[in-house]
Amino acid sequence: MKISKILSVMTVVVAILSSTDALAQTVTYGPYSGSENIDSWGTNKKENYDVAVFVKDAALVGKTITGVRIPFASNVDTTLVTDGRAFITKALTIKSSKNVPDVTSQSFKIAPGFVEVTFDTPYTITSDGVYVGYSFDLTSSVAAPLQVISTSEDNFYLHTSRTYRKFMSKGAALGIASAMQVEISGIPADQAVASGSEVYVQYNTPASYAYTIKNVGSTPVSSIDYSYELAGTTTTGHYDLPEAIPAHFGKTANATIDVPAIAEPGEYTMKFAITKVNGKDNAQASTTSEDVYHVLLLNPKNRPLLEEYTGTWCGWCPRGFVGLEHMNELLGDDFVGVSYHNGDPMEFVPASDYPSDVPGFPAAYINRTHATDAYCGDNYDGHFNIDDTYAEYATKFAPVGLEATAVLSSDEQKIDVSTNTQFAVSQSNGRYQLTYILTADGLSGTSSDWIQHNYYNSRASSYPDDDMKQFTQGASEVSGLVYNFVVVGWSGKDPVSGSLPETVAANASAQSSYTFDLSGSSSLVGSSIIQDKSKLHVVVAVIDTTTGEAVNALKVKVTSPTGIRNVESQMKNINMEYYSIDGKRLAHPMKGLNIVKLSNGKTIKAVVR
Repeated sequence: MKISKILSVMTVVVAILSSTDALAQTVTYGPYSGSENIDSWGTNKKENYDVAVFVKDAALVGKTITGVRIPFASNVDTTLVTDGRAFITKALTIKSSKNVPDVTSQSFKIAPGFVEVTFDTPYTITSDGVYVGYSFDLTSSVAAPLQVISTSEDNFYLHTSRTYRKFMSKGAALGIASAMQVEISGIPADQAVASGSEVYVQYNTPASYAYTIKNVGSTPVSSIDYSYELAGTTTTGHYDLPEAIPAHFGKTANATIDVPAIAEPGEYTMKFAITKVNGKDNAQASTTSEDVYHVLLLNPKNRPLLEEYTGTWCGWCPRGFVGLEHMNELLGDDFVGVSYHNGDPMEFVPASDYPSDVPGFPAAYINRTHATDAYCGDNYDGHFNIDDTYAEYATKFAPVGLEATAVLSSDEQKIDVSTNTQFAVSQSNGRYQLTYILTADGLSGTSSDWIQHNYYNSRASSYPDDDMKQFTQGASEVSGLVYNFVVVGWSGKDPVSGSLPETVAANASAQSSYTFDLSGSSSLVGSSIIQDKSKLHVVVAVIDTTTGEAVNALKVKVTSPTGIRNVESQMKNINMEYYSIDGKRLAHPMKGLNIVKLSNGKTIKAVVR
């Protein structure tokens, strides 16, 4: 072979190697991607800290951990924070209060900002995963030596020599994660995987399939091509992201696709995969998300339950007062909100009996399991955002639909509640049961304990929306308020056992009843709190007894005992047709709840006893 040909071949080989190197790059890994706000956290004690993140992903098998970026505050005192060690370990082991890594440990000099540590011996990731972290000692008490971010991701492994003596993840409990980043090499460019969730849709109805795009490559993801298989049909498409997903391993973005209606009810499998990333073939295309796609005869309307915890003595509680009023203006009967008062004349039950764990006031929960804010929702920026959080929960599947009436007895001593539940899915073992809450509107008083304490005066810059002006431009104590949504009775902290049958078939319905005693003889009703019985509502909620979560709710006004005869007497010149609650035409009214269609185009509900 001539020298020129040898050089030519060598040039090609070098070009190929250079191209391969360009595709396989080093990326960062961990809860902190570079865009989140970093805060300081600690135990306010003199103790030693060990922090780790667990590195595990199918796309990382065979890739190499080369180093770690360890964050410290810009004002870190290196005479107090000392003896930095970066480590890799397969197991989190503590011996004599000290971390003992089983792969490698490497000392580093602590300094402000991110300290870059390169391991002398890189580590190849296996399918079992591995812990990567850092340690340091304190020579004196430092309040908050760790740099963290707020997140729901449970990947914050922590050990301290005095407070957290077991090395375990505290991310879920504390709501934070370390801002540390692991550096991993060998990551190809233009890679992504998708994940979805179960879908519930009514038959013959188009739907949206929501999925998450996770960047597992070394370049930002700006577009994808996808393919999905559903009900024997394969569909392809292209999606340009409004904002590219950064090149941080595991960083995600959410997207949806429109799915045509399916005529036949049943359970199908949605198989979804990303075939191209940034116009290039996706090496992870074989990673398919498979989710159950439920096509139902019935898809009930979902109304989440928002429970607020407040008190007139609580100066930060007025935002919840505003939040519930604003939500009611927006949604009317489609908003199911209740307010538990504490330490004021409207208190019905003590805090120890609340259905959710309330650490302090104000507090709020959606569906009894999701802590939120009754004004700001999940986006606590001083603006009214609870409508967005509530709307997000309203899009979730409700396994049980609700209809109800609440009628005040002629002597005004009882409220009889009749409920019809429609099951979109079958029930066994009595999983879903009902709970009942009685609320009062229009409550007010003139004594000092009715005066609302207010910490928002002169805080218009922090809470700038117009709906808060009553408080941001008000006095430190606001009198003359009228309180609505106040809980004055319930069926108990727990759902009513046997309120729904043990077993119910899909698409079947069940009827239930409950009575509130307003005579004052029942501890389940605070009759003395009620000021006007024409301003009462009943909330009925379906509770999943396996989780304690409310999966649907309904608010109905307590009405006078009109009945069908009263309706007929008031509408002598209007023709009426009667239907059962499941839509069947009736020859005449039946006992219980009836749907009455009027010839003037209106539809009403009425109860026959």
